[in-house]
This record gives sequence, structure tokens and C-alpha cells, in this order.
Amino acid sequence: MPASPTTDTYGSIGFAISGISQLSNEIETLALQLLVEKRARQRDLQRDVALKAVTLLAELGTQARAADLDLLVTFLELAAAEAERERSRWGEAAG
Repeated sequence: MPASPTTDTYGSIGFAISGISQLSNEIETLALQLLVEKRARQRDLQRDVALKAVTLLAELGTQARAADLDLLVTFLELAAAEAERERSRWGEAAG
């Protein structure tokens, strides 16, 4: 005996809703993975910039202590500005 049309309709709707929910979860997971990978790349870039700054400061030597300090302050200001932008971006993504 075939199932009634009502039973088939509700079963199809339930299946569709389940599929949409699963798709939504997969999209959220992929978005989070993308954010994590992007942040990891940014940390790598920041680490590279810091290493270059250290190398540059070492090459300047003792004759340019004032220049060392000015350059260090500049890099710290850049890092602080980047950290603030990141904090804003991550806050928007979480909200």
C-alpha cells in the first residue's frame, strides 16, 4: 500500500531541512577554517617582518643607536596598528 501524499511531503520537507542544516554547518566550518588559515598567514608575515627588523637593526650596529630606536618605534607602531585592525576584523567576524 503506497504512503499517503501528506506523509511523502512531510518526509521530503524534513529531508530538505536536514540537508540545508548540514550545508549551513559545512559552510560555517569552511569559513572558520579560512579565517584560521588567513590568521596563520598573517602571523607568518608579521614574524617575517620582525625577523627582517632584527636583522636590519643588527646590521646598523652601534653607530646608529638613535636610528635603531626610531626604527624599532616605527615597527612597533605598525604592529600595534595591524593588531588593532585584526582585533576589529575578528570582532566583526564573531559578531
